[in-house]
Amino acid sequence: MIIDSALKTRIQSALVLGAVVLGVIYLGGIPFALLMATAAAIGIYEWGKMVWSGKRYRAILMLFGMLYIGLSVWMMIWLRGSSAQGLYNILTLVLIVWASDISAYFTGKTVGGPKLAPAISPKKTWSGFFGSSVGAGIVSAALACPWVLSKFGVATVGNMSWAGYAAMGFVLAMFGQVGDLFISVVKRRYGVKDTGNLIPGHGGVLDRIDALLLVALLFGTIVIFFI
Repeated sequence: MIIDSALKTRIQSALVLGAVVLGVIYLGGIPFALLMATAAAIGIYEWGKMVWSGKRYRAILMLFGMLYIGLSVWMMIWLRGSSAQGLYNILTLVLIVWASDISAYFTGKTVGGPKLAPAISPKKTWSGFFGSSVGAGIVSAALACPWVLSKFGVATVGNMSWAGYAAMGFVLAMFGQVGDLFISVVKRRYGVKDTGNLIPGHGGVLDRIDALLLVALLFGTIVIFFI
């Protein structure tokens, strides 16, 4: 398989960023809160710059973006520090979203087929949409397998079985794609290709966490429901 320069840059950035994020997630506490607060601040700045760039700017849209990004990031901070299960829960969230993104990208590239929403995001396909859910479901099932739970002394949310976690990951990945499309709708409305250029190959912070924001809110709500 020949990897073009754009994909190579994307992979390199993802590996570096992923390593940093995983390290800070493991540390938890203040380092994790600071990373999340920084991501929120940059994401809100990118959102404001985007909606301010056109004549259709409305204060309510800016407020919505601040609340959406802020609440999602707060939920991630809460998930990490809420209990002894925090590390396992936040890793579950992050790995579901990463698995969804990776599976969507490579399934879409390999299988192709009909476009999911050509007027909003021309590169997304239905095969990528379902492939993202399959990938996230497999990763979720692996995280909930008896060996992992026993090895690390953790428990699934609501003591779900591996099959329940697979179903949860499958559905959450769909919402992740919806979150991605939502940001794409706003970008297209204001004629913006990327929300920023901070991350080589990925664009801005908001481009990178678009799916994570919505999934964090939903997964956090599930955790709260079972407390």
